[in-house]
Amino acid sequence: MQPGNGAAPEKPVRVLIVEDHRMFAEALVRALARVPGLSVVGAVTSATEARRMVQRSRPDVVLLDQVLPDGIGTEVAAAIRAGHPGTRVVIVTGSHDNAHVREAAAAGCSGFVLKTQSVDELVGVVRRAASGEALVPRSVPRELAARIKRTVRQNRLGLTAREVEVLQLIAGGASNPGIAAHLNVSLHTVRNHVQNVIRKCDAHSKLEAVSTALREGVIRTPIRSMPA
Repeated sequence: MQPGNGAAPEKPVRVLIVEDHRMFAEALVRALARVPGLSVVGAVTSATEARRMVQRSRPDVVLLDQVLPDGIGTEVAAAIRAGHPGTRVVIVTGSHDNAHVREAAAAGCSGFVLKTQSVDELVGVVRRAASGEALVPRSVPRELAARIKRTVRQNRLGLTAREVEVLQLIAGGASNPGIAAHLNVSLHTVRNHVQNVIRKCDAHSKLEAVSTALREGVIRTPIRSMPA
């Protein structure tokens, strides 16, 4: 039955667990299954099964172990994100260093969390990842955390590194010919990049795309304008 105000009930967040330690995986399944608004679509133990399940069940969030019998979590995450950009991937691991956190962000992951976190904290991780937030351990240096969050936001919009560079140049006041000269590419290539960033930012103009990118934290407010 529909709620009294006529609004459709909110769809549950669909979660896939990829974890080769069965006891930990089963504990996660039991914990998440009890949470209103979450739906566990499966729990698998390998990279191969993970790819198959993502294709079949289209989860909103994948909790992915960093070390699997047949693959590395960040490599699996990159493959998942390439085929299913709407799926958020969170690396779950027993330990980390800053290099692993960087790899997770570069692979398009929404975050990197530790298995030592409580079940309540992991539930919060799932919800925040589903909403598009970047999740970085508190121990990561502030500058690296900020860089990772920008990368996650960039991935959320589906922008390439070159498209982000073009947006930053537009924000600095550069014209298309100015961008072409700065990047040493053709004007035709720049026009293609501009069209792509406008589309990916769901904008109608370069100015609107820049506004979206600034709001999302993908680019920084320019300190000074570059010559047009």
